[in-house]
Amino acid sequence: MNLSFKKIAIYFVITVTIANAQAPGDDQVWAGINAFYNYETGKAIAILSEARKNYPENPTVHLTWAAARWLHSQANDPVPVTYQILEKDLEEIIPVYKKLAAKYPDNPDYKLYLGSAIGLKARVHLGKKEWLKTLLAAYKGFSIIQKVARNNPDLVDAQLPIGIVEYYAGLSNRLVKWAVELWGLETTREAGLKKIEWTANHGKFAWIEAKSICSFLYLWVEPNPVKALEHSSVLADRFPNNFYFNVMYVESLIKNREDEKAENQLRLMEINLKRLTPIQQRWYLGYLRYEWALYYFNQKDYSQALRSVNEAIEVYDAELDVILANAWLLKGKLHDMRQERKKAKNAYKHTVDLSNYTYAIKEAKQYLRTPFATGN
Repeated sequence: MNLSFKKIAIYFVITVTIANAQAPGDDQVWAGINAFYNYETGKAIAILSEARKNYPENPTVHLTWAAARWLHSQANDPVPVTYQILEKDLEEIIPVYKKLAAKYPDNPDYKLYLGSAIGLKARVHLGKKEWLKTLLAAYKGFSIIQKVARNNPDLVDAQLPIGIVEYYAGLSNRLVKWAVELWGLETTREAGLKKIEWTANHGKFAWIEAKSICSFLYLWVEPNPVKALEHSSVLADRFPNNFYFNVMYVESLIKNREDEKAENQLRLMEINLKRLTPIQQRWYLGYLRYEWALYYFNQKDYSQALRSVNEAIEVYDAELDVILANAWLLKGKLHDMRQERKKAKNAYKHTVDLSNYTYAIKEAKQYLRTPFATGN
């Protein structure tokens, strides 16, 4: 999967968990949020299910409950089952938000969550390859969010989904830019990133997802290792059991040449990998092997780096292909350093064929023309 509309659809889950005013039940909702971000999804579901009964008018609780159930299913069930669960839960909570929005028309949070829930339906349709329904759900949901954000500029977190769409438009072709311009949004990466950064530093609920997005972008789309470490270190500290956050943190350490910390973190992650569900272990084994390869590459242990990157590619079983692209790129560099130009070019072609928006694609195209050499 490339960095595309599918990524944006996923972010409708939590990117708009917004409630600037303290609402009854927020403490319990936060307990649920902390649990599912820390990979304690069963605990999160229990907390949020109880919160839905006790605080049915809390703006955040219903969508957060659906998000927790979806994340739990992703970690434990086959992909078709995850779509079924998410679709069923959205059909349950969307009418709830419609009623609350009608009952409290002056409270923007209900409309915001209504738009988010409708937008998240795009993820279900996308999984079923129902393209027209995907676009319609995304447009309908985002239109509601955009109106809320425009009428309530004090809702910092509402800038996050807008920033994501603007950033994606900045990466995309003229047709996508034109479509986003019709929404009245900017279509540059700079404008989008500014909103995402603002939410990461000032948001109330969505700062978590905003920092995750910033870490992702600064590692793999427009490299800035210092800023990647700034954001990922906070996430790894706050949610030590979140393996994905730790992947971004350890790569930030490696790229900032904090070698001792990186090695200690990698060894800890080897232990923590065994505590994940079998599905999660399949997702993340390839990620972890790549991070080891990158670490060994920096240590100039090129033979071990090649062994690790080959294993990363062989066992890779994640939906997101960003790290796979970087693994093929690193493999190409290592073969170039061994004067194995044919193997290097083959690896670079595999990188380019993934056709995502990561910086690895740009580098691979460069090294297809000119061999990689140490010192680059």
